Amino acid sequence: MSKVVLLIDDNPIDLMINEKTIERYDSSITIHKAASGKEALEMLGNGSVKPNCILLDIKMPVMNGFEFLDELDKLEIEKNFGIHMLSSSIDPSDLRESDEREIVKSYIEKPLSIDKLTKIEA
Repeated sequence: MSKVVLLIDDNPIDLMINEKTIERYDSSITIHKAASGKEALEMLGNGSVKPNCILLDIKMPVMNGFEFLDELDKLEIEKNFGIHMLSSSIDPSDLRESDEREIVKSYIEKPLSIDKLTKIEA
């Protein structure tokens, strides 16, 4: 079974770096990118992306990572994926809120690295 990853980040440079890091880690992984939580919700809602894993930035304009999770709860789709918060934030409240969300499997500090990817299993 092939792995499908959805990257959600408002920073195009971070999206590109994360994509390249994942490609170096495993070139068989299919990568989809969303520049906002709203875009990601549309992709998930219309079924155009069925990820095994989502890497979600926290600090984004319009809809932050936690607001995305709230809206995701309302989507009537199967949630057969783990979400990993990927952030440069060291705010203890972000860590705590990530921990309290059942769908969030881990909190990963940016930058993403191959070493950090080896610890993720959807």
